Amino acid sequence: DQTGNTAAHLAAQRDHLRLLELLPFNAKWLSNQQGATPLMEASRTGSWRCAKHLLHLLRQKAWNNSRRFGNETREELLGQTDADGQTALDLARRSGYKDMAAEIELELRLSVDRSGFIHGLTESEEAIRAELEQLARSGDAMELRRVVTRSNCDLPDARGFTLPMWAAANKELNDPELWARLLQLADATCAAVSGESCLHRAAGSGSPIAANALMDAGASSNSTAQFGLTPLMVAASAERLSNADAVGWVLLSAGSDWTAIERKGRTALNLATKNPYRSDGLVELLSGYDGKGYFDEPIEPPSWSNKILLGRGGFGDVNEVFTDREVRCVAKTLRFPIQLGDDRHVLSEKVNKAVESERNMCLLWHENIVRFMHIAQQEQITVVIFMELLSGQSLERFLQEKPLEEATTRKFCTQICSALEYMHGRQRPVIHRDINCANIIVLADNVQIKLIDFGLSIKLEESVSHYSASAATPKGTLNFMAPELVAPEGLANP
Repeated sequence: DQTGNTAAHLAAQRDHLRLLELLPFNAKWLSNQQGATPLMEASRTGSWRCAKHLLHLLRQKAWNNSRRFGNETREELLGQTDADGQTALDLARRSGYKDMAAEIELELRLSVDRSGFIHGLTESEEAIRAELEQLARSGDAMELRRVVTRSNCDLPDARGFTLPMWAAANKELNDPELWARLLQLADATCAAVSGESCLHRAAGSGSPIAANALMDAGASSNSTAQFGLTPLMVAASAERLSNADAVGWVLLSAGSDWTAIERKGRTALNLATKNPYRSDGLVELLSGYDGKGYFDEPIEPPSWSNKILLGRGGFGDVNEVFTDREVRCVAKTLRFPIQLGDDRHVLSEKVNKAVESERNMCLLWHENIVRFMHIAQQEQITVVIFMELLSGQSLERFLQEKPLEEATTRKFCTQICSALEYMHGRQRPVIHRDINCANIIVLADNVQIKLIDFGLSIKLEESVSHYSASAATPKGTLNFMAPELVAPEGLANP
């Protein structure tokens, strides 16, 4: 602009991490007419997300050219001064951002040697970092939420791996609340010395919740690591990745470029097809994009064909469909009733609330819960929810064939309880409100079950109890409802 501010300066001033992350490295270190770099602007305005991103970039070996112990590029860029002789550290201190000043001081202490190892943590910092790594490796989400802070979450080990990167590598840490907490504090774009990002590790471990949270926080779905690998390519080449198709769906929905090629000229589809441990679901998903140009894709809601009606209710239909991305799944169409005289603003708020509720369901990832894949709003009053297509039958029909053995009953009950514990244990619990045999699917293997039909579910605020949210207007299937919800007034509570 007229003062020499580039897109990087403006992004840093507004803490617009998503935009800053997409810009080329050199563009992130230009000076404006006052001699200020984007890092200085972030330090002056308290834009901590952008400041962390810029600081952590300098840990990567790709941006370092030192031939001795120490780091010439880091020293040069972190030591730049503006027209008044102020460094980024000076500006952070002068603006009263003590935490940001401490982050800059840490980076000034660190160095990357020519072998690609980071040095410079104090003994106490290394002890804290090691404890966080161990918690992430063991999958202790509760303790991680308790001890993580803005100052300790991005401490690197010798190879540049930080807490979010260890958490992303553990597919058991699939708790959305943990990721919400981490990304309130940590750098969503962090990468190791090699360039392997947190999103790459989430893709490689098969963690769609982590991948989705990272991209929502500003991580790019098209960032590249060593050999030009994108997160989508990492998912395509991973070994025995049960959630590869789910991760692929999340990445592609966020704009991952399926036409990108790595150093040997292979696309994600090439890697997935030649992978001896390949995921057939991911191969099928990527095959739907084969031959299509990345920039030729229309930005429109998904379309589908070959509809097979599975069910019909008062608010819409449920169909088995084959989408334009060549994915076979279930499409649940919700049509909101309009009556003469309805206030359009009130109606719009109701629809938006329903859309947000269904979008929250897309964050549920549990082996005993049907997977919500995507949501699209076709018209003002029409919403389509895409869910995985399950092969099997309802528990209601399954029980009609023969009585269950005690061992099978225990296994099914354990799975139901596991799903409910997951839903009820979230920071904002999700209550199904209609658990009955018709809403439980026994998969074709007759071993695994999944909960379906979340049409009556609600997402509770932490301060709202199950009873107070449900007792006023009981909903569900009568014979399966809790007694206190249907007892006469005065008898519901002892």
